[in-house]
Amino acid sequence: MKKYIVMMAAALILAGCAKSPSSIAPLSVNSDEYSEFSCEQLRAEQTKVSSALDDATSNQHAAQAADALGVFLVLIPVSAIVGDSESDIAQFKGEKLAIERGISKRNC
Repeated sequence: MKKYIVMMAAALILAGCAKSPSSIAPLSVNSDEYSEFSCEQLRAEQTKVSSALDDATSNQHAAQAADALGVFLVLIPVSAIVGDSESDIAQFKGEKLAIERGISKRNC
């Protein structure tokens, strides 16, 4: 019984930890948002979104590290208190895919 309780507690603690950026699915973003963009504008937007995604990914990795330390020290994942970048990463991944579809449609 004690082993079961410890396993359940560990599962609950780990469930609150920040996800790996690679495991975060992109949000669905309609490529029509970029239908009026020129190839140059699409490339500029792609650069901007890629940079924002890189920043959010770095923040998420930091949240993962903080969670590991928090769970080790006090059994509480830090991201459960201060948050993580999961929603930003999902949004930027979706935007990046939509922009790539726009670039493909325009044969840029």
